[in-house]
Amino acid sequence: MDSSGHSLAEPTGVAKLGGYPKILLVDDNENKLIALESVFAYLDLELILARSGIEALRLLLVHDFAVILLDVHMPIMDGFETAALTRTRKNCEHTPIIFITAVSKSEMHAAHGYSLGAVDYIFAPVIPDNLRAKVLALSDLYVKSRDVEHRATALRQEAEQRAKHLETSLESLLNRLEVGVFSMAMDGRLISANPAFMRIFGIPPGTDVRTIDPKQFYINEEDHAATLVKLRADGGLHDQHVMRRRIDGSQIWISTSRTLATDIAGHESIDGLIEEITSRKEAEAALIAKAAELARSNAELAEFAYIASHDLQEPLRMVSTYSSLVELHYGPQLDAKGASYLNRMGVASRRMQTLIRDILDYSKLGYECRAAVVDCNGVLDRVRYALQSLIADSEAVIAHGSLPAIHGDAILVGQVYQNLISNAIKFRRPDVKPLISISCERAGAFWQFSFADNGIGIPETSFERIFQVFHRLHGRDKHEGNGIGLAICRKAVQRMNGEIHVTSSLGIGSTFVFTLPSAD
Repeated sequence: MDSSGHSLAEPTGVAKLGGYPKILLVDDNENKLIALESVFAYLDLELILARSGIEALRLLLVHDFAVILLDVHMPIMDGFETAALTRTRKNCEHTPIIFITAVSKSEMHAAHGYSLGAVDYIFAPVIPDNLRAKVLALSDLYVKSRDVEHRATALRQEAEQRAKHLETSLESLLNRLEVGVFSMAMDGRLISANPAFMRIFGIPPGTDVRTIDPKQFYINEEDHAATLVKLRADGGLHDQHVMRRRIDGSQIWISTSRTLATDIAGHESIDGLIEEITSRKEAEAALIAKAAELARSNAELAEFAYIASHDLQEPLRMVSTYSSLVELHYGPQLDAKGASYLNRMGVASRRMQTLIRDILDYSKLGYECRAAVVDCNGVLDRVRYALQSLIADSEAVIAHGSLPAIHGDAILVGQVYQNLISNAIKFRRPDVKPLISISCERAGAFWQFSFADNGIGIPETSFERIFQVFHRLHGRDKHEGNGIGLAICRKAVQRMNGEIHVTSSLGIGSTFVFTLPSAD
């Protein structure tokens, strides 16, 4: 025992945290204190002795104890009074108290002790092993509890530091991104605002935000009251695009999100984010104007194409008609050269009529696609009927199974089918009957169609170029056409959100593969 009444035992295995667990021994009898000390000899415990209740209360002011061993009968202030006053101290509300008495074995006294929060009431003579086991168990519980408290405190501090770091990082990021962060009272007063908020509204740096009236930023003052009504109804407003006024009077577009917040005391406030989007709004307005201008231009172009085709076809019909009349009435009188000139005139006029008609068809593909459910079997039947003479003359065979329904434009699908079938017949090999095989398979949300033929084939270097307008692989002396058919196919397929490509081998045939959205 040291001079201050402390007694240290040698280690025996009880865990310690910042020193050994402290045990307070309270008794006015010096011999009993010595006896109690001997019970806890050689344990990892720090024994602190008090010879009266008053001295014990003084020690409770400066120490945290794992267990208090308290004599019941002491002069001036007995053990019960000492225990009652001990419980009034916040740091001792739950400290285990063991009463020890050698005078009264009354059950009433024991009950009174338990009512004061005692964990045990022991009658002398004390059995050392039992007392030692109880104190060690309570000390171990104290050490573990303190360890949990320290760990919880450390975790809480670490979490607070991380939260503060994240808050600082987020605030810095929002400032760099020019995102304003603010908090506002329900009466409209600004509580806080970050630098980005100040810059957005042109508020001079260093201005005390509490002196700023946010209502001056509203173009219509009644908007503030309307915003409060919506916030109370919905609890928050997200990504609203509104116009506001800066300090200098200029107007800007902002995107704002607000949330109704309530603190622990029940006070309501508004937390919000703002971002200036004036440039974005101006770009959107310019884009809308450009789209409207483009729509007008397309309409005018379509009207011009229709008028031009009509006006151009009229003189061509006249040329074709008069050349036919010349051939009818004066054909026998013409020499070979004159007959050749007349024939060339008729062929050229008919070719020009076909070209104008194809150009008109191509220009019409710029119109809006009238999407609907399309029965591909019905489309193929109509195309076969339209090409029946060409099919019969060439003895072409079209092989196919049942075709699916797709989501597209029936007219555009018909143009694709008709151009692919007529091209397969047109570019056939000499003395070989055309065979066109049509198949399809599911490809996710699309149907993939294949039109395979046994024609002359296409060089690999021309797989992409054949889909360009007016691109021809052969002269007109070998095969008729204007080089627009496959361009019409690609544009039609793309208008229906599909893609088209070709694979081919010279002298064997070609396969055109395209996708169209499924109807289901």
